[in-house]
Amino acid sequence: MQILDVSLQSESEINQTTSKKPYLVRVSGNRIQLEYLKNKRKPFVPMISPGFQAKGGDPLLRAIGIKQGTVIDMTAGWCVDASRIACSGCNIIAFENNPLVYVLTQNAIEHCQSPLIKQRLDLRHADSIQALQSNAIDADVIYMDPMFPSYKRDAASPKPITLLRDLVDHTQDMHSFDRMFELAMNSNVRRVIIKRPHHQPAIERGKVGEIKSKQIRYDLYYPRQ
Repeated sequence: MQILDVSLQSESEINQTTSKKPYLVRVSGNRIQLEYLKNKRKPFVPMISPGFQAKGGDPLLRAIGIKQGTVIDMTAGWCVDASRIACSGCNIIAFENNPLVYVLTQNAIEHCQSPLIKQRLDLRHADSIQALQSNAIDADVIYMDPMFPSYKRDAASPKPITLLRDLVDHTQDMHSFDRMFELAMNSNVRRVIIKRPHHQPAIERGKVGEIKSKQIRYDLYYPRQ
């Protein structure tokens, strides 16, 4: 738990010290899960799985536009999209700056049954902006899901997404996205992809195209090379 900067506690210590905390991270063997302390929800354990055989008809993969090469995911979260990209044939470097989200997701990757995901998905606990500024990563595509706070109409979002919104500092996300996009647009990649809900407009000017699924739109941009 060094990344989380916390120490392990016994059950008795937990009962005495966590009454005011919303979540508890429980380590059982080599499995890590997040438990809710304020309600009776089942513990949350991220699962990493492609879910289906990734094919060219997948809107996300069509937006990525390459069958081989390297993709950077600037906002990894639970690596749902990153795992699909990894199963398509691409290598993907996914950045997650939130230590709790990183630890839970990395543990899920370690328990994943897909060899493609284990081989091709490289999850890193780092600030993606700093990583991009270093110019140390050679990639073909940059992908990002800003995941700004949802509208009220999204109140019924699936639990993993709702939990991710609770854990991540959206104020920081919104503040840093302009810089993230600017760096991406001045990089040497072939294209930049931004994931958006249908009811929300494009975040930046200069969009050159879009690819839609039933609920999601992928906005395409070409870097200023």
